[in-house]
Amino acid sequence: MSEIIAKAINPLIIIFLTSTMLACGLGLTVKEIIAPFRNVRLSISAVLMNFLVVPFIAIAAARLVGLDESLRYGLVLIAMGAPAEASPKFTNGAKGNMGLSVGLLTLCLGVAVVYFPMMLSVLLPDVQFDREKLLVKLCLTLALPIIVGLSVKARWVTFADRLGHYMHKISFISMVLVTALLVILYWNNIVEVLGSGAIGAALIFVVVSFIAGYLLGWPDRGARVAMGFAAAARNNSVALMVATMTFGDRPQVLLMIVLTAAVTLIVLLPLSIILGRRATRQEIAA
Repeated sequence: MSEIIAKAINPLIIIFLTSTMLACGLGLTVKEIIAPFRNVRLSISAVLMNFLVVPFIAIAAARLVGLDESLRYGLVLIAMGAPAEASPKFTNGAKGNMGLSVGLLTLCLGVAVVYFPMMLSVLLPDVQFDREKLLVKLCLTLALPIIVGLSVKARWVTFADRLGHYMHKISFISMVLVTALLVILYWNNIVEVLGSGAIGAALIFVVVSFIAGYLLGWPDRGARVAMGFAAAARNNSVALMVATMTFGDRPQVLLMIVLTAAVTLIVLLPLSIILGRRATRQEIAA
């Protein structure tokens, strides 16, 4: 039974990532992606935040708590990914700059294709992996679905909206299945992880990343909110795929990614609601 579950996880992660990226492309237009980055300062801040500041926050949080090697790898992997597909939803709930949030998501997903193979050996120097194979797989599961989605959206808007609806469903179902199978397969490891400081490290990472992104988006309130959620909500689908390729024999890496994603949801969903209500009260008062 365990062997069957283990073999099912990898294909499900690929389905999860591909459907998520395709849904992302089907919901966007090129104009929406480009528009927010006419602000050069904000563009530079966004790139530095996502690909330098956030990964180093993960490294610092792991060292502060004293995480085991495998758990540290998982936290760094999820930090290296682009913003999560949920970050625009958090931003929308908080009444932030949706255009910037969507643009950040797409830009960073594109950069991640090259960034992951290039920087993985820098941030985790003791990790051995096939750089070319990882690059090809990221192109096929990350860049290609987004390009296909954008192309379909540009030509057939109604069809893209309908197809995007189904892709979101497939993405959600596959995410639930991956999480459930990981819990079933590695239950004993989960018990060990819960007492290792992993939750504390994930919490520190999410909170400090949000604060860093929020400050880098200064002074516009909408940009601050978008940057904060983009920094704190990381793409676990990309991280899971890279983890299965490079750390297939270390379940703690996968579990740390899933745990960090859960902590992210627990922290950012209420924060999005609180910020949205505060913005509404300010609008009414004004």
